[in-house]
Amino acid sequence: MKPEGLTSLASTIEALRAGDVTAFEHLYQVFEPRLYAFALHLVRQREDAEEVVQEVFLKVWERRHQLDPEQNFDGYLFSIAKNLVYNKARSKATEFAFTQYIMVNGKHAGCFTEEAVAYKDLSKLLDDTCAALPPVRRQVFIMSRVEGKSNREIAQQLNTTSSNIENHLYKALKVIRKIFTRYEAL
Repeated sequence: MKPEGLTSLASTIEALRAGDVTAFEHLYQVFEPRLYAFALHLVRQREDAEEVVQEVFLKVWERRHQLDPEQNFDGYLFSIAKNLVYNKARSKATEFAFTQYIMVNGKHAGCFTEEAVAYKDLSKLLDDTCAALPPVRRQVFIMSRVEGKSNREIAQQLNTTSSNIENHLYKALKVIRKIFTRYEAL
């Protein structure tokens, strides 16, 4: 620009600082085409570029009292535009990452809930099946599978042979497997 153009720009910025809407409109008409082209180059979508330009000029209006007529106004506008574009990109990336996180962890949370319900159902089924076993067989099963005792320990405690304990366990497990196989078929 010519020196008189600089003076004209400086006087326009001074008028803007004073709240002159005509000065603001003049700056918009002068700088909007180049700012739009710059924003379009960065965002690659017409609507997004228009939005960036609008936000830049909104910030200029909001900060009009802080403008320095001696500073590079072009540089100021393009810096605002660049920062807006980068902030929007960062926000979109964060939003996308959060959405992905929710999708992945939401599925796991759903699976955990389903697994907890299935575990509760199976646990009740096992309790009901054990309750239906003959008393000695039920006691042998609980001592073996719940309390973790060996067949020899159970035999000593119940004053019987290890083979008798193995027989009770075999029959108890056979009934339980049969019930659980029917449950899985449902």
